[in-house]
Amino acid sequence: MVPRFSHSISLPMTMSTWHRGRGRATGHVRSVSLPCQSHPLIANLQDQIGTVRSSAASADASLAWIQTGLSQIQLLMSAVNDFLHLSESKTVLQHATSSTECLLENFLYLIDSYSSLLSDIVTLMQHQFEVQSALRRHDSALLASSLKSQRRIEKNLNHLMVSLRTAGKCPSLLLASNVQETEIFEVLKEAIGATSAASVVLFNRVVAMSSAASTSADSSVLYTINPFKKKISNEEIEKLIYVKFEELEECVRIVESGSERVLRTLVNNRVALLNIQSNSF
Repeated sequence: MVPRFSHSISLPMTMSTWHRGRGRATGHVRSVSLPCQSHPLIANLQDQIGTVRSSAASADASLAWIQTGLSQIQLLMSAVNDFLHLSESKTVLQHATSSTECLLENFLYLIDSYSSLLSDIVTLMQHQFEVQSALRRHDSALLASSLKSQRRIEKNLNHLMVSLRTAGKCPSLLLASNVQETEIFEVLKEAIGATSAASVVLFNRVVAMSSAASTSADSSVLYTINPFKKKISNEEIEKLIYVKFEELEECVRIVESGSERVLRTLVNNRVALLNIQSNSF
């Protein structure tokens, strides 16, 4: 049982609470110390976890979902950061060395994945500009090279999804010595697992948009050289692929901005855990 706390705790607003209260109130929800089995912030974390998991399960292929998904992940990781800075959480995490090590490893998986994502999408955009240039100049060699490089980036992102799926797997959590320790580590494990699952969906959406853009460019060129089909002008080719290029460019802009915020919060969480582990709090 998690002990009662004599002080009150300022809880961050959940996504659902924020939407219900928008226009009426801003700031934090205040919670007094209550005689309940779980710390109030654990309940808040569970609510955030549920929001992220539900959103990932119902994700569509729209840019709006990508933006929302990144925001929800960032809110969840911010809630984790608040939880890690509680003195009671620090005490438990400090003494459960093996479980804390596992959490550190999982945060590292997430950090590496989002760092690679940021690097890959910048490179992806460069290849997209090359593809457009090759189409305008009718440069088949440059087009082939650019599309090959773009598909290599898509392959890298698929590999990152495999790495992301390993995050959240912490067998050592079974070694928790008491109910309080179990509850704290399980909710942190769930938060990492939800982030990992939502990130896999997010990365998959980026790959899908990139693939759609490269396929449209490839198909358009094949259409112009097929002797059994009517040839079309370069202007018409650009019109055919314009929508896909524009969508990918907007996707890159959204992902770059949102991923930077997520990455910053992930790094802060890992630093907080390292400080706890080194008794520097």
